[in-house]
Amino acid sequence: MTRFPAILAGLAGTLLLGTALAAAPGTEDIIAHYLAARGGATRLNALNVLDRSGKLIVPGYNLQLTVREIKTRAGQYRQEITLQGLTQVQAYDGEHAWQVQPFQGRKDPSLMSADEAKGLAQSADIDLPFVDAKRKGNSVENLGVEDIDGTAAYKLRVRLKSGNESTYWLDPDSWMVIRELDRQTVRGAEQVTETDFGEYEQVAGVYVPMSEQQGPKDSDASQKQKIVYDKASANASLPATEFTFPVAPPAPAAGSAKGQP
Repeated sequence: MTRFPAILAGLAGTLLLGTALAAAPGTEDIIAHYLAARGGATRLNALNVLDRSGKLIVPGYNLQLTVREIKTRAGQYRQEITLQGLTQVQAYDGEHAWQVQPFQGRKDPSLMSADEAKGLAQSADIDLPFVDAKRKGNSVENLGVEDIDGTAAYKLRVRLKSGNESTYWLDPDSWMVIRELDRQTVRGAEQVTETDFGEYEQVAGVYVPMSEQQGPKDSDASQKQKIVYDKASANASLPATEFTFPVAPPAPAAGSAKGQP
């Protein structure tokens, strides 16, 4: 049985990828196309608050949790995940990160580590770290073209000011980010997370992903947890308390009874 067709098909794929690699645009061109595709730099800069809500599907469990995520141009972030009346919170106020973990039996807020805060700070970036990278203290490397599930996507690697590293793949037709790979060190151990993006919709004239699948690097889609957002709004006025660490009420003065001055 001849194997020529398979060999020729593989050779053709290699040649096509090589041609695409040779013709890949420069880093600034890729970023410019990305900004234009999302709605333009002016509209993107005007998106000061992005508030999305939907459901979280956890693989291997017959569970659908509700989720809400808020990010601001001021670098603030908050995510809430709710199940059966209990709400897990992770938040970042631009300097400190904190959390409430009721699913682990911890209902009081606690501060997160500096390493964990770096991850939330990155999640707060509405534009993504390769936009205006120099001002943010990040560096961007153009890695050419790589096949992502049959798409010859443009690949940008970003070394973040925080010390973490993220790689982004952009679809050559839509210019949207279709995959992100994050490498970060938490408590001395490297964590590598892969996220696939899709179902982009306009919010205040800016395209944002309404579905995200996340899991370990090279994991199958069935192994990734999936968030499907069904609502999104822009530029709502939010109190600072959405992001700042909750302050415990003062303890009653010694000798005083509850409810008495």
